[in-house]
Parts: sequence; C-alpha cells; structure tokens
Amino acid sequence: MLKDTRVLAVQIDSSLFDELDEYVKGEKMSKQQYISSLIKTDLEQKQRQKQEAEVKQTEDAPAKSWERDDVMKAIDDFIIKNGRVPSQKEYKNENGLPSYGAAGRSLDISPAQYGQKRLNELLEEGKIEQSGEPLFGEPVMNM
Repeated sequence: MLKDTRVLAVQIDSSLFDELDEYVKGEKMSKQQYISSLIKTDLEQKQRQKQEAEVKQTEDAPAKSWERDDVMKAIDDFIIKNGRVPSQKEYKNENGLPSYGAAGRSLDISPAQYGQKRLNELLEEGKIEQSGEPLFGEPVMNM
C-alpha cells in the first residue's frame, strides 16, 4: 500500500462492477485510478458549487438599512475626518456613508443641508479646524 493512502471498501451491484471492469480496461487504467479521479472531480465540483452559493448569498444579502442616527453619525464622521461636507457623489459605502437617497430618506432635511448645519456646529465646537481648502464637496443636485 502507498504511503498516505487508505483503503475504501464499497459494495456495489455485480452488473455495475462488470461495467466498471470493462470501462477501465478500455481506458487502460485501474479501478483505483478511475474511482479516485471520480471522487476527486466530484469533491472539487461540490466545493466550487458551495463557494459560488456562498458568494451569491453574500451578493443577494439585503443592503444595510441606514437608521437616522447611523446616517447622522456617518456624516459627522466624514466631516470630522475630511474637514468638509461630503459631495453627493461621495455618498457611498466605501466612504462610510449611505447612498445620497438613503441618507435623504432617513433625515428630516436633505443630506447637503444636514452636512452644512453639522459643519457649522462642529466648527463652533472646535471639533474641526477651518483650513484654506473648500469646506464643501461638489455642488449637490436636487433629486
């Protein structure tokens, strides 16, 4: 017996065993080689299917629901970090912000108005310093 191998004994129907015998003779391989390759191929395929299903499940997962307090904190964090109000284009998850539309649905005022209000408050509170750079992102378009 080869090193790092184990024996797998299975009981199969005689006619299937005879078909297997004929097939492997025609392919010039042993039953061991054929069955090992079948098992390996099947396991690899099952693993790929499992990974694809996990990816699809992740892709199909519902987007994060942004509550009002979460939106306000995200905008505040952006302003504190960047020293300015986010532009409409910057409202995306990669910037720690909800979409502009989701932010607008969560707030009583537009995200641009909220950002401007908070920028002024944070400047007054001394949580950010006014620099020579613009304090606003790109102009916000009404939706």
